[in-house]
Amino acid sequence: MAEKNAEGIKKIRKSTKGKVQSLSQIVSEEEVIRREPGVSNTFSMSLSFMRKSTVRYQEITDFLRQLIMLLESGTPLLKSLKTLAQRGQSEAIRGLINDMALYVEEGNPLWQAFDRHPRYFDTVFVNLIKASEASGTLTTVLQRLVDYRQRRDLLRRKVRGALFYPIVLVIACLGVLLLLTNFVVPQFRDMYEKQSIKIPPATELFFRVSDWFRVWWWLPIVLILILILFYQVWFIRNPLRRLSADRFKLKIPIIGKIIHKYAIVEMMRTWSLLLRSGLSMMSSLELTKYSIHNQAVAQSLQSLRDSIERGGGLEAPLRASADVIPPVVADMLITGEESGSIDKIAEQIADIYDNEVQVAVDSLGEALQPIFTIVVGIIVVTLFVSLFYPMISMIEQITNASV
Repeated sequence: MAEKNAEGIKKIRKSTKGKVQSLSQIVSEEEVIRREPGVSNTFSMSLSFMRKSTVRYQEITDFLRQLIMLLESGTPLLKSLKTLAQRGQSEAIRGLINDMALYVEEGNPLWQAFDRHPRYFDTVFVNLIKASEASGTLTTVLQRLVDYRQRRDLLRRKVRGALFYPIVLVIACLGVLLLLTNFVVPQFRDMYEKQSIKIPPATELFFRVSDWFRVWWWLPIVLILILILFYQVWFIRNPLRRLSADRFKLKIPIIGKIIHKYAIVEMMRTWSLLLRSGLSMMSSLELTKYSIHNQAVAQSLQSLRDSIERGGGLEAPLRASADVIPPVVADMLITGEESGSIDKIAEQIADIYDNEVQVAVDSLGEALQPIFTIVVGIIVVTLFVSLFYPMISMIEQITNASV
C-alpha cells in the first residue's frame, strides 16, 4: 500500500511539474488528496495573470455554472473550457481557464487541472471532481459544488459583516477623536489661555489627554499590529496553542456562539456534500477535517475518523466532543448513522444552524446599534461639557458681575 501511495505521488508530481502534498492513505479504495491547513501547493507556472490580479470568488462560481450548462448541452469538456476562456469577465479568470484548458488538452484529467490552482480550488473541491470523473457524475457534482459555494459565501459574508461592524464603528469613533484633538481642542485651549479663563480640573484632564493623543496617536495602532503579529506567530503557527485559541473563540460571550454555530454549518455542509457525492465515511471525514478552519472542530472530526477506522461507531466520539458538537447534533447524527442517512441528516443540521446563525447575526446587529449610539452620545456629551463648561462659567460670572 505504501508503494502504491509513493507511485501515485510520483505520477502527480511529474504531471503538475511542481511541489504537491502527498496522498493520504488509501481508505475504502479511494485515493484522497490531502493538503495540510495553511499549506498550499506551489507550481512553476509562468502565468502572468497570477502576478497581475486575483480571480474573485464569484468569478469562479460563475465559471463553474457556465461549465455545467455547456457540459449538459453536450459540448465536450475541452471545447467548453476553451469557450469559457474567451468569455471570462476579467483577464485573470480567462488566464486561469485557459491554463486549465491547455492542461486538459495535454491529456490530463480535469481534477489535476483544478489541482494546479490550490489558491482557488481547495482539497475538498479537487477530490470531489476526481471522484465525479471516475463515477461519471461530473455535472451533478459540479452543480452541488456551485450550490455549496453560493450558500457558504452568503453566510460567510453575513458573519464577517456582523463581526466587523463593531470594528468599523470603533475606527470611526477614533477617527473623529483624532480630528477633534488635532483641530478643535487646540483652538478652544488657545482661546481660554488668551482670555485667562480658569479651566476646571475635568477640562484640564481632557486637554492633557488630547495632548497625549496628538503626540502618541500612532501608539494604539502599533500595539494592535503587535498583538496581531503575536497572535499569528505565537498561536497560529503552533498547533497546540492554536487549538487552545480556537477553543477560546467558541466560548467568547455572544460572538463565540456565532463562531461556534458557523463552524457547525461549515462542518456539516461539507461532510454532507462529500457523502452525497459518493465518498466513503473515512474519506469524507478526512477531507472535512482539512477544510475546517477551527481546530477544535477539526479535532472532533479526527476523533470520529479514528473511531470509524477502529471499527467503532460515531456515538462514543460524539458524546466525548460535547463541548464542540452540541448534544442535539450528536443525537441527530447517531440517528442518521443507525438509519444510514447521515448525508441527509448532516444537510438538515447545516440548514438549521445556518438559519440560527443568520438570526443571531441580525440580533447582534440590532443590539449593537443602540449600544454604540449610547456610547457615541456619551462621548459627544463629555466633549461638549469639557470644552464649553469654562465658557459657560465665564458668561455666568460676567452676568453676575453686571447685575
